[in-house]
Amino acid sequence: AAAAHGLTPRELQVLRLVAGGATNRSIAAQLVLSERTIDRHVSNVFAKLRVSSRAAATAYAYEHDLV
Repeated sequence: AAAAHGLTPRELQVLRLVAGGATNRSIAAQLVLSERTIDRHVSNVFAKLRVSSRAAATAYAYEHDLV
């Protein structure tokens, strides 16, 4: 499903955590990645989904059954 939206498996994972209300810091800790890497993933998700906020990304994820 994520591939249809242009997301990589990692970006989908990050999107699901964002949709769950996690901060970039907590996502980084959970995935054992740097906060900067998560910032980049979030930016890529926003660009690919053509949204500009975490709320819009969350709404998109629920509307398209990505969570």
